[in-house]
Amino acid sequence: MKTSKYLIEIQKRLPDDIIIQNETSFEFTEDEFVSILTWIKNFNEHYRIFGKSEQPYIKFPIISKRLRLDFGLFNYPNELEINKGGFIIYISENGKLLNGTTKKNITVKELITTWQL
Repeated sequence: MKTSKYLIEIQKRLPDDIIIQNETSFEFTEDEFVSILTWIKNFNEHYRIFGKSEQPYIKFPIISKRLRLDFGLFNYPNELEINKGGFIIYISENGKLLNGTTKKNITVKELITTWQL
């Protein structure tokens, strides 16, 4: 299945006021898709209890060596042009760090160190 179809399936599983936004430049694997669905299920339980009043305990679950979810801004309206005003969960590349830098060919050791796993 293509990433575009995966994104539709992920979006179907989210609350109506939350948007999934893909920031990656590659196709997801089936394993990555299943892992994302697992974390979305976990997020939905958090959302059922807390709504947008609290952040999930784990804000950046690592899906694979290549990608992670970003729940860190889901309870703030997006101020950027894409999905402006929406509440977003991002799918991000692990090589793109929070400080704006990009690492190519990130190793498992670097991933563990960066995200304190």
